[in-house]
Amino acid sequence: MVSIPTLNFSHRFQGVIWNMVAGTEHDPLIIEVRDTEKKQVTFSALDLSSGEFRWRDRTLEENWWISLTLVHHGILIFTAYLDTNNPDKKGILAYSASDLSQLWWVNDFSVSSVTASTLRGFSQKFGLKEHAVDMKTGREVLTPPDDAIVEPHELLKPAQYLEGTEYFATVKTFLLKQLNLNVVSALEYLEFEKSMIISCYVAGNDSPDLANFLIVFSRTGECLLKEEISSRAKGIGLDTFFVLRNNLIFVKNKNELLSYRIL
Repeated sequence: MVSIPTLNFSHRFQGVIWNMVAGTEHDPLIIEVRDTEKKQVTFSALDLSSGEFRWRDRTLEENWWISLTLVHHGILIFTAYLDTNNPDKKGILAYSASDLSQLWWVNDFSVSSVTASTLRGFSQKFGLKEHAVDMKTGREVLTPPDDAIVEPHELLKPAQYLEGTEYFATVKTFLLKQLNLNVVSALEYLEFEKSMIISCYVAGNDSPDLANFLIVFSRTGECLLKEEISSRAKGIGLDTFFVLRNNLIFVKNKNELLSYRIL
């Protein structure tokens, strides 16, 4: 028997939820929120096990030209854009995930990958040069250890299928039969444990905008959850939801973060 998803939490923000980054098992989920009117970006650290914030709506010294890149074993790595006319000129800053205190910075560095102990990337000061820095100190590592590239292994993202493909047609027929939804453009699909999770779009009657629905089904086709996550989508999105540690996480109306427990 499949359990109906239960709401873990719902949090609203003053601005658009622009980015979310998960790290290793004990790291919080970091949420990046942008307020275009104020030209301000804020960051929040959410503990998924409790649904509570470790800290919330914090700003950095750079108010706008900075973005979150990765979270790794209690360290947050941000990319700072050093020249607003040249996005290739970047630096990185490291902060503690526990209290957002700054640990170190490197002025000329673009991250390409992360290992257990180092950040790999490129500098451009004397032509494009590959090198590595120590994750804890930011110091250059002349002979990087031969450790494997780290990926967030628990994070599950959906596959996207565009209209006109065979799989889109299969799911479209299923949704029309089960819920009388005539979906268009694209959909995202993920099977997790005993559930099927679908993000899909429905055209409005008198508007070019699309309604975006997130739906959870049992493997037998029973609808367990249906949320309209946007009523006026201007186009299709990518990665409109993800699953992390049995949490179905998605954004509603650009500014509300929701999580449902699914099994």
